Amino acid sequence: MEYTGYRQLYLNEEHLSDFYSKNILPVSFDLKNNEYLIFEDENGDAIDCYCNNNGVLRKVTYPVIGNDFTGIMKPRNPQQYCALDLLKNDDIPIKLLTGTWGSGKSMACITAALEALERGKFEKIIFIRNNVQVKDTDNLGALPGTADDKMSPYLAPFSDHCGGPEGIKQLVESGKLEVIPLGFLRGRSIKNSILYSMESENLTKEHIQLIMGRIDEGSQLWMDGDLKQRDRVSFEKSQGLECMIERLQDEPLFGYVHMPKSERSAVARLADKLN
Repeated sequence: MEYTGYRQLYLNEEHLSDFYSKNILPVSFDLKNNEYLIFEDENGDAIDCYCNNNGVLRKVTYPVIGNDFTGIMKPRNPQQYCALDLLKNDDIPIKLLTGTWGSGKSMACITAALEALERGKFEKIIFIRNNVQVKDTDNLGALPGTADDKMSPYLAPFSDHCGGPEGIKQLVESGKLEVIPLGFLRGRSIKNSILYSMESENLTKEHIQLIMGRIDEGSQLWMDGDLKQRDRVSFEKSQGLECMIERLQDEPLFGYVHMPKSERSAVARLADKLN
């Protein structure tokens, strides 16, 4: 069975009563570390959620995230519920969200990261993105300016969630946001920061190893990606994210949630019908 970071289980009223009073489930589950278990009713609606933390089922309370830039984000579906809980969990330093366009993976990561900054949990966000253009589009040529100038087009999704270019400028000038091109990351040792890798489907296994190897004391690695949007054959062959999920699932320091539903708009959801 493909690992998604969560499992769904239908429970009727009798099953729920047995679980809440006796901690008994109708079927046995060998949940992996940090894997979620979503209880559903006869209509398929989520009614409760738990997470396996080192063999103990922890009830997931309603997760809400927010900050001065983005405002408040509340979960719109069970997968977002799990994802927001994962991002708020300080005991899991490697966090991965995957999902379709509009599923909220980048918005959740950015909102939670900015919240963590405001609360003083980290000194800065290190933004990492492989500067790869969308496949089958023409290269615009070398961009002028500094490294930050050259990376600015790739910062646009971050900018969308933090007040536009002025928000990015404010974060950079205050030292709360540092932009590092993937090619400049080797040799770095980064402390007390969130390393945030966006569009991580465009990373090879070696790229992911490089990024993970930069994590020093007090830092975490947050990644998001869409496995259907790779932009080079080399990334399709390497399948870095799949390797990461396969090798790290069940590790106490790794958490993963797949988010299959687009919440952006009805129009965005129609895009999947073109597959």
